[in-house]
Amino acid sequence: MLARRLLLSLALLGLTLGTGEARADAPAQAMARLLRPRAGQHPLADPRGRIPVLVPLPAGADARSLGLLPVAPGFGTVRLAPGDVGAFSAAHPELALLTGPPRQPLLDRSKVWIRLEPYRRATGADGKGVIVGVVDTGIDVTHPDFRDENGKTRIRWLLQAGSPRGLHPSLEHEYGCDDPEQSSCAIFSDADIDAMLAEGEPRLLRDITGHGTHVASIAAGNGGPMASAKPRYVGVAPAATLIVAAPSRPGEGFEDPDILKAVKFIFDRADELQMPAVVNLSVGSDFGPHDGTSPLEAGLAAMVGSAYPGRAIVVAAGNSGALYEIDGKGPMGIHTEAHVSPHAETRVPIRTPSASKGQGYVWITFRPGDEVSVGLEGPGGEEWIGLVEPGHDAGYTGDDGETTGAVINRLANGKSPITADTNSAVVAFSGAWKAGEFAIRLKGRGDAQLWVTGLGDVSPAHDLGLQFTRGIKQGTINVPASHPDLLAVGCTINRVRWQPQGSSDSVLLLNLDGEPIHEDSACYFSAAGPTPFGVAKPEISAPGGLVAAAMGSGVDPREGHGGLFDMPGCPDDLPCFVVDDFHAIASGSSMSAPQVAGAIALLFQIDPNLTQAEVTEVLQAGARYPKGDVPLDAQLGPGVLDLEGARLALQAAEPRDNEPALDRSWYVLSSAYARPDPSWPVWGTIEMRRQDGSPLGGGDGKLSVALRGGVMHTPLRQVRRGLWQFAIAAPRGSGGSTLTVDVLYDGVSLGARELPVGSDVWMASGTLEAASGACSCAAVGSDHGEPSGGRVAFGLAGALAAALAARRRRRRG
Repeated sequence: MLARRLLLSLALLGLTLGTGEARADAPAQAMARLLRPRAGQHPLADPRGRIPVLVPLPAGADARSLGLLPVAPGFGTVRLAPGDVGAFSAAHPELALLTGPPRQPLLDRSKVWIRLEPYRRATGADGKGVIVGVVDTGIDVTHPDFRDENGKTRIRWLLQAGSPRGLHPSLEHEYGCDDPEQSSCAIFSDADIDAMLAEGEPRLLRDITGHGTHVASIAAGNGGPMASAKPRYVGVAPAATLIVAAPSRPGEGFEDPDILKAVKFIFDRADELQMPAVVNLSVGSDFGPHDGTSPLEAGLAAMVGSAYPGRAIVVAAGNSGALYEIDGKGPMGIHTEAHVSPHAETRVPIRTPSASKGQGYVWITFRPGDEVSVGLEGPGGEEWIGLVEPGHDAGYTGDDGETTGAVINRLANGKSPITADTNSAVVAFSGAWKAGEFAIRLKGRGDAQLWVTGLGDVSPAHDLGLQFTRGIKQGTINVPASHPDLLAVGCTINRVRWQPQGSSDSVLLLNLDGEPIHEDSACYFSAAGPTPFGVAKPEISAPGGLVAAAMGSGVDPREGHGGLFDMPGCPDDLPCFVVDDFHAIASGSSMSAPQVAGAIALLFQIDPNLTQAEVTEVLQAGARYPKGDVPLDAQLGPGVLDLEGARLALQAAEPRDNEPALDRSWYVLSSAYARPDPSWPVWGTIEMRRQDGSPLGGGDGKLSVALRGGVMHTPLRQVRRGLWQFAIAAPRGSGGSTLTVDVLYDGVSLGARELPVGSDVWMASGTLEAASGACSCAAVGSDHGEPSGGRVAFGLAGALAAALAARRRRRRG
């Protein structure tokens, strides 16, 4: 999907890097060769040959006076021709020019799981008077789910990538649509869309991938009353007003500046209409610091908060949480961690298939104060790049002149993807190589969290692509979902049985061993928290595995192969994910996030002044514990979306019967182990319920936390009715021990938990392995149901197919 975009965010550095802080001319020149455009097209350039650049603004600076388009508070953007980057940087030495890999789309019965009908009966809410904004691949304006019973569109505004149409010239100028130094776009109103529908010319407003159409209908589809007298697949907020932004051309992914511009467009239009708004972002990737400091996340967070009541942003957690076993080795995945001891070098292997045109990227996040040098070892054990100290960079060029590598270690010079807000390193490699292992070499003192992304020949679609040879689910939360002030949503399984259209037989989902999968379980691919510094993620979960919603025209698998709903695994290889002429089934956290976005629209209908933090607290306080399997708390957060519970948590009046039901109450921890560092928290969230499942009002001081082998990092506090939080940590020097935590109500335990203590997950679990003389060796991976940067497949069924392929490899071995 992104073959043209060769070296992600490092490309900009390749255009502007002098020998500067590089160790010598040769490494800098090698890096420039690594990052040079191929076939005359720069890897990050748009069809016009321009590179999207996101620019953090100095305090008090005006974006437009600097030749930039404002896209978020404190951020501007511009698209520059490759030859103009150096001149722009020289003219504005005070500005940091940042770019990065495009973010990717993350991919009826769910209303039962989220308790939508009791909420509607109690409130009458259906989303009327609220904006549901969707930033995605587009929307099929012809689909009945987005039109009223008379065929009129429900889409109030639409921003779409492409040449401006001049229907709203002042708006198109305001958002840079007509500016050659910005991404081109066209803006349409509801009247424009209705006119195109009436004239039979809506082909200009199609969603050729179907992802945005499916997502929008989950949040706010009305089921298509113009096509059916009894709509079945109705979204959470069917009377909400839609504003949709498709800021990127089909197949190109989502550039960070375009995402910010799209979100700003939605909030601006909502302000103009004087309506509260929730924006859904089912996009993301594994490239970034994962600590909330990325410019994209900072820009998004700046548009919500206490200063903006009636605004909320919901982000899909991602689909990077699955783990693979390949040829009897594993678990493998896209994330790992390693403790770096000053007494030895740490080697982190990455399994790779053979490649003729492969590209690999590794982001490494360290804790503040860590001092770690980073190197790159190529397949066969050849040293490509020696250890690069913090504040430096180095490059490598192979004998063929095409195989290249680069390491940038904590070099926040305004021309790399690393900012001054994070202690990070980036490793990139590109070209041809044989199957085997790359390895990241680490030496110094600190703790490393690593994420790997493969493109081209080493994308997950090719023999699972690049995978750390030992992986963990923890810490796989995507960017931009890792920001603490953005609401990230994990995935649960919505259904395991359904009847395809035209079939008399139903389809039943089984696991790889032929055993039933339980509904309301955690989706195995759902990305998990916490962030590298312990922030609990995701904030909540919702049904996303096998959700039926709108199927856009042009993506019906019965009419042609390929697309969102043409997934492997169907009986007799016939399309089995289509449930009627207008709806089909897809899976992923992409489908979970709009459930929550629609729920927030219903909350805004009751109280349009709720803030981002308040809607998060209300949803968490009303959450329920899933009925299925939850192997790891960090995948689902405190619980699953429950709208009726949220309504009760929002009420001010205390219930008459306020006695807790301990068998219906629970608590979750943000991590499965603790570090021997009192500044590194493990967060606990307590959900207290009454006998009828509603949130407990008050606690009368009867709730307490007991610890053995640990210390209290943050004291127990009540956040809202039914919701309490605390944080614990392990003392220094406690590695190899066990921390025991228990939550008690009036002296009665909710169940004690034991957390192993170690410098990383391998030391904590007692499975530390040494390699190449290292005192610590970690390699991690995860798998995903939908691609977020070029993953194995799109949707749960695709991910299962990939896992089946891995299982076949194990059997052959």
